[in-house]
Amino acid sequence: MIYICFGMTKSASTFLYQLIEEIFRAAGRSPARLSPPLLPRRSIENYFDAIDPAVLSAVSERIGERDVVLKTHQALHPDVAEQIDAGLLLASASIRDPREIALAMVDHGRRARRFWFSEFSECRTVYDALPSIDDQVANFERWSTLKTLELFFYNEICFDTTAVVARLAAQIGVAADSGRVLAPFRSKRLIGHFNKGAATRYREMPVEQQAIFLERYAQLYREFRFDTPASEAVAQAQRLRPPRPRGEFGWHIADIRRRLRSYTSP
Repeated sequence: MIYICFGMTKSASTFLYQLIEEIFRAAGRSPARLSPPLLPRRSIENYFDAIDPAVLSAVSERIGERDVVLKTHQALHPDVAEQIDAGLLLASASIRDPREIALAMVDHGRRARRFWFSEFSECRTVYDALPSIDDQVANFERWSTLKTLELFFYNEICFDTTAVVARLAAQIGVAADSGRVLAPFRSKRLIGHFNKGAATRYREMPVEQQAIFLERYAQLYREFRFDTPASEAVAQAQRLRPPRPRGEFGWHIADIRRRLRSYTSP
């Protein structure tokens, strides 16, 4: 089975991807880790900038009867959409409030400039994130047209994770114990690209900046309500001790742990 995990940038898409792989493992179906020539040798996850019929054909040939989870942030190919709606592939999408995406991108940009990395280094203010978010929203709109897509919000993935695991297991068609699935992530040290885990983070943004985002992405805000009861409860608990962004060293340690797990998992 091929499962495609699309996510907007900074929408907990990596965590969702990891949860899907862990559900397969808990069901006794160890997911495949792809390697050259499909992906670089040191890839931690099966990420593709573009997933098209040629990629799917190559992946199918490589994995045979095994399961595999593919991750992307990019647009949906029309032929891939047909396969998903025909039930030949499974897919999910993760989405987050654009205001919070921008704040997370600024955090990433600060880390990138400190260590002379190029990715996200252009994001000094939330306004620098707008072109990228524009692209992500456009990509999401294409994925959201799928009839069989499972849609998950950042606040669900992070703060109501047990329910997300149940929905994913039902979609895949397996029985998976949520305690076993979530056990590796209890300390958050294994969650890839984890930043702060802050609930209702958009409240950090000045009102005048929020107004620009609310107007620019008005259609998205009309269609979706991003806050959840769980995120509100977590936000209340976090007021006394606001979470801090994970540093660059922490990111690298998490990547090492993820790579080791991919080697040692059955």
